[in-house]
Amino acid sequence: MGTESVTFSTRRFLLGKAGPFPRLVFREEVMLALDQFSHLHSQGEHGGFLVGRKKDIKTAEQYEIMVERFVPIPQRSDATRLVIHPDHNKTVELALKAGEEIVGWAHTHPGFGVFLSNFDKEQHQRFFPLPWQVAYVMDTQAQERVAYRLVEGEWKRLEGYYVLRDMANNEVGVTSQNRSGPWLRIVVAVLTLALLVAGVTMGVPVIRDLLHKPEQSDQQVSSPEHGVGVANLPAQAGSESAPVVPPQSAPETGAEEAAAVTPSTISIAPPSSVPRYIEYVVQRGDTLWSIAGDLWGDSSLFRLIAEENDISNPASIGVGTVLRVPVDAKER
Repeated sequence: MGTESVTFSTRRFLLGKAGPFPRLVFREEVMLALDQFSHLHSQGEHGGFLVGRKKDIKTAEQYEIMVERFVPIPQRSDATRLVIHPDHNKTVELALKAGEEIVGWAHTHPGFGVFLSNFDKEQHQRFFPLPWQVAYVMDTQAQERVAYRLVEGEWKRLEGYYVLRDMANNEVGVTSQNRSGPWLRIVVAVLTLALLVAGVTMGVPVIRDLLHKPEQSDQQVSSPEHGVGVANLPAQAGSESAPVVPPQSAPETGAEEAAAVTPSTISIAPPSSVPRYIEYVVQRGDTLWSIAGDLWGDSSLFRLIAEENDISNPASIGVGTVLRVPVDAKER
């Protein structure tokens, strides 16, 4: 038996604006874990370490920061602020895999905005002093998420970041047997040739009918048996003109009924090209990104919802907002 293989590729979805600032990339599973964590800890401040890899790049962005894991910090559910201890940092460093680094931290600010307090800034300078290490702040109630970094003593807000998604070919894993490749190509070639031959064979009578159709219609119009168009034909030279007997007229009501069913008077409305829409009520924890993923299986289509509802900031939608959403994104 041949071995089976599945080919995958990746796509990046930009949330916000692209840099000249460092390129921050979250794996999709990490982003989902952060969303779930922030929804489960909707009271007080909670958070943890962002673990991944940093790569230098020769562009104005300088770095690519890939976030591959989120490691929560355990603390009381009623904690008013997230406190990082040196033991937390040491534990995570000992558990790092080959090539991994602590690339920053994330914490929640439920209901009071995506900013860094003085205490947050002190912790960042203590445990994450490198210019490529980021602080990611989440406010689930305001539906806002922002990343910051510290450069030469100045705090800078990143205007956007990427979400990296693993995708199989055509969004579906494609399996193939290695040994069946040549035979598959032969079968496809034979089927293609058979379709071409069948198309030519069937097309000849169709073309012949089309060419002869005008002649048949002329004969039908000039034939006196049909009683149609005879009065308009010129009389032959030297022949006596016979009185033209008009066909018996049907009652007026019958004529109206006949006219009503005449094919030339039937108007067929073209299919509507206007996309169908539904109303979607925003629930707690929803984002345009998650709504597009749930409805269409592709989170990158969130811009369709934003454009349809004139949302200038896709990261901020209030609970209870009624969105006008296309049923099928392909119709949009």
